[in-house]
Amino acid sequence: MADEETKGSGAMVAVVAVVGLLLAGLPVAGVGAVAVLTQTEERTGTCSITDTGTLASTSTIPNGWGDLVDAAATTAGLPVSVVAAQLKQESGWNEAARSPVGAQGVAQFMPGTWAMYGEVGDPYSAEDAIPAYGRYMAALKDQVQPLAGDDADLLVKLTLAAYNAGPGAVQNAKGVPPFTETQQYIEKILNTGQNEFTADCAAPAGGVAWDGDLGDGEWTTPLPGGVFTSGYGHREIQGVPAWAQEHVGVDISTPGAGYNDGGQVIAPTKIQVTSFLPVDGCVIAKVIEEGEPAFKFSFCHLNSYDVQMGDVLERGDIVGIEGNKAELGRVATHLHFEIYSPESPDAAYPYNNFNLDPEPILKEKGAWVQ
Repeated sequence: MADEETKGSGAMVAVVAVVGLLLAGLPVAGVGAVAVLTQTEERTGTCSITDTGTLASTSTIPNGWGDLVDAAATTAGLPVSVVAAQLKQESGWNEAARSPVGAQGVAQFMPGTWAMYGEVGDPYSAEDAIPAYGRYMAALKDQVQPLAGDDADLLVKLTLAAYNAGPGAVQNAKGVPPFTETQQYIEKILNTGQNEFTADCAAPAGGVAWDGDLGDGEWTTPLPGGVFTSGYGHREIQGVPAWAQEHVGVDISTPGAGYNDGGQVIAPTKIQVTSFLPVDGCVIAKVIEEGEPAFKFSFCHLNSYDVQMGDVLERGDIVGIEGNKAELGRVATHLHFEIYSPESPDAAYPYNNFNLDPEPILKEKGAWVQ
């Protein structure tokens, strides 16, 4: 934990790991935002299912600190999975941890912050530090609450942003600051919370963009054998148009496909084809599986597809072939996959204000990539 003046010091470092640019020397473009292949190691894992088929929450926390973390989450008003993920990120559960700038203990308090929230305890004692962490996060949450309004998920993200970049930066930005470091920090905490500390791989608050019932059915990953290469949300990538910095889907790619045809793209659940966007190789469909929300899907950058308007595809049926068809330039072969809320028109095109983050939904439905 750094004092506010030291937080976010590396936040403006540009992201340059753009595989399409490196390989081809050409603009990388795609529907719904540029489909950039930025391999992010911490996001390629899947939820670690226990022998009982579910993930524990506080029982997965080491050193018998589960009750402390649970109580701190209650104090802070944050999901216990988020609290656990943040403490793990800060210190690796090490009571004796000390950073080069002087942050101390399992919660990595700087001395000045500890003086305000430590209540005379020992920052190197988890019994003292974890409750103090809960008080500190509650204070940060209160400061950013007006910006979040009634959006509980946004409030979690703003609280994490206030921790990483300082509440002043959040106030100035009127939201999550445009700092790569801060945005990646939030993403890391939410993903770790879901992967390691959440029951049944359910996304914690702040990590899912749609809070309705997903139904009981399991889905299939839309690109079997694919790996995650780029996530949902804002990026700052050199040479990319401003509109395309907003990535409104996830990218999944077959390893080694390069610029050739990739793998078979399949229906995650029962769907009906509702539209096409040929210029970007997109097949658009809606979920018609009984008991599931009527999400709309967009499968983009397909090199080929044989489906027709109105076709009904069962789970696992072939939609098309993963490819690199894109209006704005050459892209490496991958699937750009979007999900739209049930309220979206059936002909669901990017930037229609109904886009959802597919990753937490796919994870909860058992369809995330391996």
